[in-house]
Amino acid sequence: MKAWRAESFGNPADVLKLVDIDIPEPGPGEALLRVLATNIGLPDRMMLEGRYFLTPNPPVTPGQEVVGIVEAAGPGYPYPVGARVIGGANFMSGSGGLAEYCLSPGGGAVLAADDMPDEQAAAFLGTFHVAWVGLVNRARAHAGETVLVLGGTGGTGSTAIQLAKALGLTVIATVRDARKTAFCREQGADHVIETQSGQLSEQVRALTGGKGADIVYDTVGPPLVEQALDAIAIGGRYVLIGFAGGSDFPTIPPFKIQTLGISVTGALHSIRTPEERDEAIAVLGRLFTEGKITMPIDRVVPFAGVPEALEQLGGGVNGKLIARVSQATA
Repeated sequence: MKAWRAESFGNPADVLKLVDIDIPEPGPGEALLRVLATNIGLPDRMMLEGRYFLTPNPPVTPGQEVVGIVEAAGPGYPYPVGARVIGGANFMSGSGGLAEYCLSPGGGAVLAADDMPDEQAAAFLGTFHVAWVGLVNRARAHAGETVLVLGGTGGTGSTAIQLAKALGLTVIATVRDARKTAFCREQGADHVIETQSGQLSEQVRALTGGKGADIVYDTVGPPLVEQALDAIAIGGRYVLIGFAGGSDFPTIPPFKIQTLGISVTGALHSIRTPEERDEAIAVLGRLFTEGKITMPIDRVVPFAGVPEALEQLGGGVNGKLIARVSQATA
């Protein structure tokens, strides 16, 4: 099979090569997927550069999230051969999703809805499902509250904006470049703050009558965490999602948590109860069918264009980049 693989760390365009490798065999609890489409995310680029916290030793095949057809299933995998599923790729073992086939664990995988195209499905777990876990399961958001979304133009931030609006929240989003303001407003943001134009906390408090944001949804990490903590309301909830602005999660001292009267939580689609998962599948599926949420896709790239697409990440993309690997009827 064909797979994108890097034998050493470096710039994606320099180290990533399209190679022929053997098709892997699924073990217990995992499946071999014929990959239809793969989400291309900033962690993939960081992995190739050797600065991602879950970077495997080379050779590296990136691609953390895919939609594909179950070709073979190991003992205990929850879905049958022939099912179209959205799942994570076993990239830590070298079987990443930027390949014609990959191994995918059953834990966290979900069936792809019939009315959801591959390009939408490929990133749905790591965006809308993560936003559901963060906003609903962990932050317990309710209509009328205000959420501050740090990094509103990324795939995780832009989908959080959409879901928050569907839940009846007021959304304040941040951007680094004023030219990206329109994109955030297209996703439904009520207010957009350019982080280079003044103190974030002062602007958030001005927009909330001095109260601050009820929820901070942080996809950026260290560059904005101090200002975001100054912008959060008493009793607010700080949701840790990612670190697009650096290479590690922020550190929030317990003293800060206590003196600000806030709670801090994290969100992963793979860390939730079966009941939380089933509710998310049902509600997000309904919202998608009703047109209230949709994956903001910057570009769908052909399989051959993966290295160039990875080079674009880090500020030049609004929403998601998706690689089309194969067709469902192939």
